[in-house]
Amino acid sequence: MAGIFNNKCFRVGRLGCLAFALLLGVGCSGEVVVDQKLVDTFVELRLMDMAYGGDSPMARLSRQDILKKAGYTREQYLDEVNKILDDPDQWIPFQKAVNDRIDTLLAVRKEMEQAKPSVPKSGPSAPAMKPAPNTPPRTRKGVIEGD
Repeated sequence: MAGIFNNKCFRVGRLGCLAFALLLGVGCSGEVVVDQKLVDTFVELRLMDMAYGGDSPMARLSRQDILKKAGYTREQYLDEVNKILDDPDQWIPFQKAVNDRIDTLLAVRKEMEQAKPSVPKSGPSAPAMKPAPNTPPRTRKGVIEGD
């Protein structure tokens, strides 16, 4: 019986099993992979809801365009989001990815605002209108006649 354990094939098999177990342990480290396409779609839909409101006709049209561009039907999108909502192990990483995406969009917006040339908010100033010297004041009906 001791000869079986000293067999070269058995030793190779043990090493193979050990390597497989290590790879399996590393592969199942508990880290959840987040679907970036779903994150981008989720953020885009939320921004659209903020811009147009939830029930307006423009919101419905925009929602359809966003889902179509991402390759989802309404039902597929809702199924994917509900899977994440129902699993706390997926929800937290998904929410972190959503926050990262929003932070990226805000940073891009801030860079764009800083790159724009500054224009005074009050607009260009017009020269002050001064009445001509020795002109009588005007009323709604016209010029007041002198005495």
